[in-house]
Amino acid sequence: MRSVARKFMIAPIAIAAGLLVPATAAAAAPTKGPVEVIPYQFSADCSPYGFSFDNSVNGQETIWVETFTYSQGSPLRQVAHDRFVETDTNSITGKTLQLTGKRVETLDLAADTRTDVGIDFLMTDPGTGAVIRDIGRVVFDAPFHVSFEAGHHPVLHGDIDALVCNALAAS
Repeated sequence: MRSVARKFMIAPIAIAAGLLVPATAAAAAPTKGPVEVIPYQFSADCSPYGFSFDNSVNGQETIWVETFTYSQGSPLRQVAHDRFVETDTNSITGKTLQLTGKRVETLDLAADTRTDVGIDFLMTDPGTGAVIRDIGRVVFDAPFHVSFEAGHHPVLHGDIDALVCNALAAS
């Protein structure tokens, strides 16, 4: 799994780990966690998609989390504010494209759902326009089970590496 896609899996797992939710109680004021800035760099092989180049990736993710609790302190809901900016480069031609994302992910611990809203992935090729656009709202009622979807989600239903490699191969 691609590192960028994987980062979107880390946040919900880290947020939900070990949290128990009581059935009823009043809510307290939310708390805001620290802003974390996470640089990343890796290379993705494009040969499985018919290309002879690698995608060299250099990016940075910024994330902060708000926690909403019941009055006695047990977590009720957590909201992660997540964005990233990366540069993807064709290792042979040097063509570069920017891939960005900015979304809000809400874990409703009482309803046992995760809702993602925003721009998960957006890549624009100058002169061509958006070549990858995964935006909208998705509600999950289990780790990989979509219970509601609105918007355009080619990455959710596809392969981000294939999409990026195809974009970097286009002239």
